[in-house]
Amino acid sequence: MSEISAPHLLASRGHLAGEARLLRRRLQSLQPVKLLVIGTSIAILLALIAYPLVLLTGYSLVDAQGNLTFETFEKAFNRRGMWQAVMNSAELVALVTLGACALGVPLAWIVARTDAPGKSLVTLAAGVSFVIPTFISVISWIFLAAPNSGYLNALAIRYLGFESAPFNIMSFSGLVFIEIVGVYPLVFFAVSAALANVDASNEQAARILGAGKLRTALTITLPLVRPAILSAVLLVMLDALSSFGAPAAIGTMANFSVLTTKIYDLLKFPPQFNYAAAVAMPIMVFTAVSILIQRYAIRAENFRTLTGKSNSEQTTRLGPWRWVASAFCTIVVFATAILPIGSLFLLSVLSSFGSEITLGNLVTKHYGLIFDGEFVARASILNSLILALATATVCATLGLVLGWVVERVRFFGREVISFLVMIAYGFPSIAYAVGILMGYVNLFYGTLTLILIAYAGKLLPIAFVLVRNGIQQLSTDLEEAARISGAGWLQGLKDVTFPLMRGAVGIAWVLVFSLSLRELSMSAILTQADTQVMPTVVIQFIEDGAIELAAALSVVIVAVCISILGLIRFFSKKKTAAVH
Repeated sequence: MSEISAPHLLASRGHLAGEARLLRRRLQSLQPVKLLVIGTSIAILLALIAYPLVLLTGYSLVDAQGNLTFETFEKAFNRRGMWQAVMNSAELVALVTLGACALGVPLAWIVARTDAPGKSLVTLAAGVSFVIPTFISVISWIFLAAPNSGYLNALAIRYLGFESAPFNIMSFSGLVFIEIVGVYPLVFFAVSAALANVDASNEQAARILGAGKLRTALTITLPLVRPAILSAVLLVMLDALSSFGAPAAIGTMANFSVLTTKIYDLLKFPPQFNYAAAVAMPIMVFTAVSILIQRYAIRAENFRTLTGKSNSEQTTRLGPWRWVASAFCTIVVFATAILPIGSLFLLSVLSSFGSEITLGNLVTKHYGLIFDGEFVARASILNSLILALATATVCATLGLVLGWVVERVRFFGREVISFLVMIAYGFPSIAYAVGILMGYVNLFYGTLTLILIAYAGKLLPIAFVLVRNGIQQLSTDLEEAARISGAGWLQGLKDVTFPLMRGAVGIAWVLVFSLSLRELSMSAILTQADTQVMPTVVIQFIEDGAIELAAALSVVIVAVCISILGLIRFFSKKKTAAVH
């Protein structure tokens, strides 16, 4: 049999060799196109991320005349109120991190491991809390807990016998509360996902040996999910440190500052780039050190207990305590989702802040004003939509190309691309915006292009990670078949890779679009009178005392962001269906 098939085998080999030579010639002929696309993408990446961050570091080390010096740091931090702002930021980070863990970890355990009634609502409430930006939460809680006119205070005085207002959201403790509500979902989702995958046999063994529910949770379950907690803690700390919207709104009314609001003050006319860069550097250093510590800590705790297998015995029966856990979940759902959204909408249709809540005082004039062509809010809505569309398109396109390059092209230093992309994610938005302003102010000052550059650089890591993960799961067989059939590199990317990656690219596009609409920290620094976006106008309304208008515009932002969650779910289902 082998003798009969030998000629055919030789002919087949010759045919394959000819095809291979033809393929090499085609690839070589198209190499300039590939190099052009890859080179252009890397150049854009350098311009978006590396150049601004290098400038930021450089500006912090020179004086106003451009001379190398360390006095810039001394002068910047000796300015009035700067050290108090540093202490406020440190205290804010510590309290918010403790509060988010104290709220998120127990909630995750209740949802993932217990039989408490109503626990499914917690996941929905956490998602809603995470979607609502903290600068919008401020508006809701001003309506509810302002010391003189908040409705919760009025109810407490009228019906509970309080002689004075028991709540004061316009304080540092009020800021801590709002930040905790905004970031506890990071801890909740990270820990609940880890608990869902942890093998429950260790806990079962502890129970068999006589350990109680609480002791098992503290000595077995908690250590097993410690890496997830450490990762979430890092994100919470960075979020609290780089937060700008809520500190700007509450700090203005309560007369205190944090580092991000001090940086913003330094960039008001006339801008003091050197001092702003110097104040931003400790935030950057703290970010880098935190990432290194987190990676070391997780590597040191190299737990191998995640099996990915579901276990029907994972549910802990709480007995009578299940109703206590259910009450805890109910309070969290009500306080972090239902109450803020309900009060935000109610305020947006109330004739004026502080009016009695009656049908006669419910109006729609605030929505009429924000959509009035002569009013600043309508222009900000258009600017936000333009920037969100452009940013999402740029990030999805760059994410696809760069993700393909990192996963499919083998060349020395390709991991540098991943490092450059991800380094922007770790830096606070306010510090990154300073670098963008210093790098491109002379070219794009007062234009939407300047804001687009900042948005694209900061949000590119999200698109890159989503698309790269999808490419990692994509077999190379179809791409190779397309090339053998004569398709060029660019055509293969367009006709084969992109259609297969449409789900991941769609999720990335929609998510970046949503995050662009709600971005405030960079917008506050980079926008001018003609380039206002919705978040900056909301803050402007709050500072001017037009709380009702701020609420109406905030409802528009929240409605779009919640709709985006539905689109992400749609794309996720579509992607899953395509895989199957």
